[in-house]
Formats: sequence, C-alpha cells, structure tokens
Amino acid sequence: MRLIGELDDGNKARTFAAYLLVKGIETQVDEENGKSEIWAKDEDRFQESLEEFNSFKLSPNDAKYTSAMSKAKAIVKEEEKKRLKIQKNIVNVSGGNLPKQRRLTVILIAICGIVGLLTNFGERSNKGEAYDNTLFRSLQFLCIEAPESAVLLEKADFKTDDLRVRFASLMKGEVWRSFTQMFIHLGVFHILFNLIWLFQFGTVIEHRYGWLKFGLLVLGIAIISSLFQCGVPDALGGSSPFLTPDKTLMTGGGGMSGVVYGLFGFIWMKSIYDRKFGYRLQQSTVILLIGWLFFCMLPVEMRKTIGFGVSIGNWAHGIGLLVGMGVGYFTSVVKLGQKH
Repeated sequence: MRLIGELDDGNKARTFAAYLLVKGIETQVDEENGKSEIWAKDEDRFQESLEEFNSFKLSPNDAKYTSAMSKAKAIVKEEEKKRLKIQKNIVNVSGGNLPKQRRLTVILIAICGIVGLLTNFGERSNKGEAYDNTLFRSLQFLCIEAPESAVLLEKADFKTDDLRVRFASLMKGEVWRSFTQMFIHLGVFHILFNLIWLFQFGTVIEHRYGWLKFGLLVLGIAIISSLFQCGVPDALGGSSPFLTPDKTLMTGGGGMSGVVYGLFGFIWMKSIYDRKFGYRLQQSTVILLIGWLFFCMLPVEMRKTIGFGVSIGNWAHGIGLLVGMGVGYFTSVVKLGQKH
C-alpha cells in the first residue's frame, strides 16, 4: 500500500475513501495521532488516487463526494453477500463440517464394512492354509478353480505373469471382478485408513456433482487401477496370482486405497484449476498422502524395520492417483457441466 495523504477530519477521510471505492479503488483509512491517513491498496492506481485526493481537498463538500457514501455502503453490502455465499460453499477437506449429501459414499462404506466382517478382513482360515471364504473368492480379480486352473497354467507354461492367466476370470465374462476388489480389506487398520479418507473425499465430490457422476468416477478409478495392479508382472510390483491348497488359482489383494488416491487426485486438481469448485484442500493433506504414497513404495525389507512389512498395491495407488488427477484437470479445463 502507498500513502495517498492525510486529513484532520475523519469523516471527510471516510467520505473520500467511499468516493474512491465507487470508482473501483480500494483504500484503507488509519487513525494516527489525531489525523486520518488514507492508503491506496492498488498501487497501479496510486497516481489516479493522488490526483483525486488533491481535487477533493479543494472542494470536499461537492455533491459527488457526499453522495458517494450511500453508494459505497451498497457496494460493501453486495461484496459481503458474495463473500458469505462463497464461504458457505467452501469446505475444508481435512476437517470441519462436511456436506450432508453423501448417500453413495455411505453405501460404499457400509459395503466395505459388511464385506470386511464376512471375510474376516482377509484372514486365512484353516490355520492359515487357504483363502476358502466364498465371498472373498467371488470378489477377487482372479479366481479359477481346479481342474480348470491346471489346464490354464499348462497353456501358459506355468507362468503366472502370462496375461491369459491374469485376466482369465475377466475373459470368462466375470466383469464384476474388475472393480470388486475395492470392497475387500486386509486388516482393521487397512479398512479404517481407507474408509476415513473415502468419507472425506467422497462426501465432497458427491455433494458437488451428485451420486451418479461420483459413482462413475469411483467405478472408473477402481477398474483402471485394478487392471494395472493385477496385470503388471510380479517383478515390477504387480499382484501375482497363487495356487491355494485346493488348487484354486487366485489373487489375494484388495482395498479402497486406489480409489481413495483417485478421489484425492481429482479434488487436488479441481482445487487448483477450477475456481468454481468451491472446496479447499489443505497443504498438510497433500503432504500426508503423497508422503504415504512414496513410503509405501519403499522395499518391503526396509519397511519391515519399522514394523510395516506387508505387501502393498503401489500400482493401484499410483494409477488411481493419476486417473483422478487427469479427470480433475481435464474437467477443469474444458468446464464440463456441474451440479448447482
């Protein structure tokens, strides 16, 4: 700010400030040692403000100045309305009050909870010998029972990285398996971590765009992230199929984290590139989730030193994030229709 000038009369100073506001020039009036200092907030219009100030001192009672006060009040009132309207639509994603419209979000959370209970959170039954839970198997990306599994492995020269093996269930028409792994969770910590973030991010997106668009976003992220996680070779971090004691060929992964990272990426891009989005993503949230993403990419042996040596679907995390970011950025740039 730059000092335009000072007046002995505070009322005249405020009148002049009102006159400048009507002309679109914002000022600040400070009381200092019995005088009223008038500061220009817009330095680009400082010279114009100075010329107006010199004119005002010559005839401060001119009608154009005295009538400015009521006009300035109207401008301030309108700006306050706009500010309150914007503030009403802004949600702090990392805390505070969340929108009430979250029907599908709650349904997804409920499904995950029910599946978790019915599958014992992925714990192997029969003293660790096999994944024999019917629901667990039915939701996995791959599940081929004997003797079909033996025939399939023989055709692929017993290489589980063969795409004919990895996508065998989908090729049989069991297309639901492309996304149902997201409902499976392997432990209480796993499900709590994912569902807390799903509630935060899902509520925001569902409130802004409605349950249908939110559902399509979740479905798209789940499918693409699962295809990568279960299609990438084991040597590169993909989920390798295995044979159970009853000779069933299947995958054993699961989790909503790929979707969670996708929703996070979507909101992240929207909060940067779409000024009408109406939500703010705190920097601490970005740092936390990106930091966790890279932590999970550390070698298992390194993570074991701090007691976290479980296998992690890093492809699902990374691809989910990229898909969400891509959709968020694209829809911000092309300005697709939004729910109002």
